[in-house]
Amino acid sequence: MGAFKKEIAEKAIRSLHLEASNQQFADYWLSLWQDDDLPARASFSPARLKAFLPSLLMYDVIPEQSVIIRLAGTGYDLILGPSLAGKDWIALTPEDYRATRLQTFSTIARGAVRVAYRSLAVLSGDDIMTEEILLPFAPQPNGVHPVLGRVNWRQDQLQRIKTISQGTGGAIDHRLVSLR
Repeated sequence: MGAFKKEIAEKAIRSLHLEASNQQFADYWLSLWQDDDLPARASFSPARLKAFLPSLLMYDVIPEQSVIIRLAGTGYDLILGPSLAGKDWIALTPEDYRATRLQTFSTIARGAVRVAYRSLAVLSGDDIMTEEILLPFAPQPNGVHPVLGRVNWRQDQLQRIKTISQGTGGAIDHRLVSLR
């Protein structure tokens, strides 16, 4: 039996009151659990989430050390620039927020879920409020803890965003919920 309980993970996800598409995303992640163990990264199939691919991020986290972007959906090219894969997410973060971001990702990697909200200023029309979710996978033998993320923006909204700093800085609100 694992150090986690799927029932606790399900309750944690419900407590976040996610919007519909992020709930669907989290439900897929929950379906990957084997008994009471965090899902293995190998069980994740991006093909099963085709509609979400532009808004997916996969990170390799070594707690207290590093957060490297392994996979970035095409939508991030418009906000943060092309070819994010392989880049250090902490180095791309504003300096005054780096320690907080590393601590947050370390907590998630060890068994927590995070939902965060950002208000993104746009060139025309109302600002966009996004909901971001980060979900952990079981640690790999090499000490890497994969973390899966998604932001619920729509592709048509991305070209209207004013500045990339909105995507790399702190959220206006967030919740971090333990899976233990």
